[in-house]
Amino acid sequence: MTRAWWVVGLVSAVLVGCGGGGAPDPEAETVGPVTVTVKDKFYGVDFSYTTSASFRPLRSPLPGFEPSVAETAMLAAINVERARGGSCGGARFPVARPLVFEGHLMKAARGYAQELADSGRMEVPHRSVRDGRVPSQRMVDAGYRPVPPANVEWVFEESLAAGEGFTDPAEVIAAWKDSPSHCRALFENIGNGAVARVDGAAGTYWVLNIAGWENE
Repeated sequence: MTRAWWVVGLVSAVLVGCGGGGAPDPEAETVGPVTVTVKDKFYGVDFSYTTSASFRPLRSPLPGFEPSVAETAMLAAINVERARGGSCGGARFPVARPLVFEGHLMKAARGYAQELADSGRMEVPHRSVRDGRVPSQRMVDAGYRPVPPANVEWVFEESLAAGEGFTDPAEVIAAWKDSPSHCRALFENIGNGAVARVDGAAGTYWVLNIAGWENE
């Protein structure tokens, strides 16, 4: 039985430009667009996007990207793990706040899971073979476009898993916990997340997307 799982490591992006710089002014939230420049140190990718200072995480699904029963069960299972903390690879991870569903991250996760499933292979690279886009770019492309405070360490994390008959959330989580980098990502104390599952000819593909920053 084939199994494969990969995590992106720590994909952090530092806000290096936001309109005039610094944190957004709450009283100016409705005034004009805001340009955010992201520096993804893990991939060596810099990119910018335009958004509104009034952006808020989307807590409901986008049309066509409603979570399935299996995806909902996986997110719930992940939150059970996060609520009790964990020990993996010799490191102890404290309790983490629950991941709260974010609709744009769901779109990003489902889209990439579908790409992986369509490939017909067990390879699960984090860089898209279609256009070379990396996780942080794909999450932003899907509409996750917040305005972080200046100079925060901003986390974009993507954990992947694939395998034949790899459908049980407990089995997937156990596989992630067996890897130090996956385990660290599983207990990242960031609040926004979504998980997608797509079945393809070669097996079942899981994509977990987490994004945000401490104290968001």
